[in-house]
Amino acid sequence: MKKFFKFGCLGFIGLIVLIIVIAMFSGDGDEPVSTGTDSGSTEKAKSDDKPIDDGSKKVDASDQSTDAAGLIVALGEVKISSDKIQVGINVENTTENKLSFYPDQGSAVIGDIQLDANMFLTDGDVSGEIQGGVKKEAVLEFLTPDGKEIDVNSIKEVKLMLGDVFNDTTFESKPVNFTIPIK
Repeated sequence: MKKFFKFGCLGFIGLIVLIIVIAMFSGDGDEPVSTGTDSGSTEKAKSDDKPIDDGSKKVDASDQSTDAAGLIVALGEVKISSDKIQVGINVENTTENKLSFYPDQGSAVIGDIQLDANMFLTDGDVSGEIQGGVKKEAVLEFLTPDGKEIDVNSIKEVKLMLGDVFNDTTFESKPVNFTIPIK
C-alpha cells in the first residue's frame, strides 16, 4: 500500500510539473508588440491604429516619450484586446546615478475602467534599479478587472500611469504618465 501511495503521489506531482512546463512554453499565439527599439526581439511597428483578426487593435505610440529625472521613457506599440492592454516600452538612464522605476506596477485607464499591470506577465525587464547609461525594454500587460471587458472599437484614448522615477542620489522623483489617442 505504501509503495502504491508513493508512486501515485510521484506520478501526480510529475503530471502537474508537465502541465506547468507545457503552459510556460506554449504561447497564446499573440502577435508580438514592439517595444519601439530596433534591437528588440519583437517586430517594429508598421502602421497606426490597425485592427487585427482577433478583434484587438494595435496603435503605434512610438512618438510618445518623456524625460523623468534623467530616465528617457519611450513607448512602442500598444495592443488593446477585450481582456488586456499590452504596452511596448523602452527606457534609457541618461545620468550617472542609479534610478528606480517600477512601470510593471502601474495602471491604465480606459473610460471608467482601471487596469492594473501584472508584473508576472511582463515580457522583458524595465523595473527596479537602472544603473547609469543602461537601456532596457519590455512589454507590459495591464489586465481588465474580473467581470469587465474592453469594447475595443469604442476607445478614444488610453491613459497610462506608470509610477515615479526616483533618483537615489539626488532624491528627485518624477511621475511618468502618457495619454495615447486612439483613432
